[in-house]
Amino acid sequence: MNDFGIPAYVNGRTGDKDLSRVVNRALLLDLLRRKGSVSRASLAKESGLTKVTVSSQVADLIKLGIVKETGIGASDLGRKPVMLEVDGSAGSALGISISTASLHVVTMNLAGKTERDESLPISDHSPEGVTAAVMTVVQKAKRRAKQSRFGLYGIGIAVPGAVERETGRVVRSAKLNWTNVLFRENLARLYHGILHVGNDAALATIAERQLHDPEVDDFVCLLIDEGIGSGAYINGAIHYGHNGQYGEVGHMTIVHGGPQCPCGNRGCWDLYGSELALRQALGAARKGQPPDEEELLALAASPPAWSRKAFADFIGYLTSGVVSVINSTAPSTMAINSGVLAASPEMFEALKTGVADRAMAHMSRCDIRLSSLGKAAAAIGAAMAATDSFYERLVLQDSV
Repeated sequence: MNDFGIPAYVNGRTGDKDLSRVVNRALLLDLLRRKGSVSRASLAKESGLTKVTVSSQVADLIKLGIVKETGIGASDLGRKPVMLEVDGSAGSALGISISTASLHVVTMNLAGKTERDESLPISDHSPEGVTAAVMTVVQKAKRRAKQSRFGLYGIGIAVPGAVERETGRVVRSAKLNWTNVLFRENLARLYHGILHVGNDAALATIAERQLHDPEVDDFVCLLIDEGIGSGAYINGAIHYGHNGQYGEVGHMTIVHGGPQCPCGNRGCWDLYGSELALRQALGAARKGQPPDEEELLALAASPPAWSRKAFADFIGYLTSGVVSVINSTAPSTMAINSGVLAASPEMFEALKTGVADRAMAHMSRCDIRLSSLGKAAAAIGAAMAATDSFYERLVLQDSV
């Protein structure tokens, strides 16, 4: 069914008497979300459905408060069409990305537009501390959304670590020092709407690909911050691996016999190629405190002499890991989310040159680009996941 643009959640419903209604609604909602503003005639033409079916479904969606008429569109021939779009003001979702020092929070409306984007400091990154901080954010968001039709309909949370897909259990997060944390279960006791908990790199990958490379079938995203994670689309589908634990590339060994990582392995890529590792190396180079994030980006934009070896080593370690990822996954496009590389075009070009020289010669050249979503990428992906779940419920249950 995916070949026809029908969402995956419709699969497996061939025995249902209401299958045609479910498929039609899923198809029309997908078109409305992707197109932004569209007429009934265009929906019928692009979906292949009859005008009567489209009109009936649209009437239902308007009655539900999901879709609204926005005015008269342009037309060279005949009657001018009435345009339709998803009513973004009908509800909102939160996307929250967790790090050791902050929560990155985006608010996304029902039409998929990001309306708020903020970073909130936290002093306690234990499960209890993060849960309390998340619920503070949630209560404020619920108050802002209380006048809308569906209010705060969902929350997506991006965690830096391995997350069990079915349960939202955090199997292991070396960065947060969490092991076997029933995070979604604990939050569900406090918030009763849609809850999605997933790996931060996987969610960032979903956002990067859907917003910028929707036609690319083999796509990899690298998230480089306090640690290194990755996500991948393979043959057009997001790849989660066994139990949702794909993408922990920061914990592949890159230096044999290197120091022990909090994950238990030795010589992990995280210890050499992450921005946290770079900050520590810069602190050692100047025999002082590691730079904070703001100073790190300033140094990257214009490296003083004392910092150049640390930056060169960082690019070297990054290159080694990126070559391994490309050789093992063979993407046609790779997006790299790194504040340091975004601040320094010279370093980014050095990385691309190094990868081109070292990646396996028989492989097709991979297009490597920088992320345009920056620190918000994982939070945006988390909000998108919560919103997708909202639409899935709307289609399958005929109500929300």
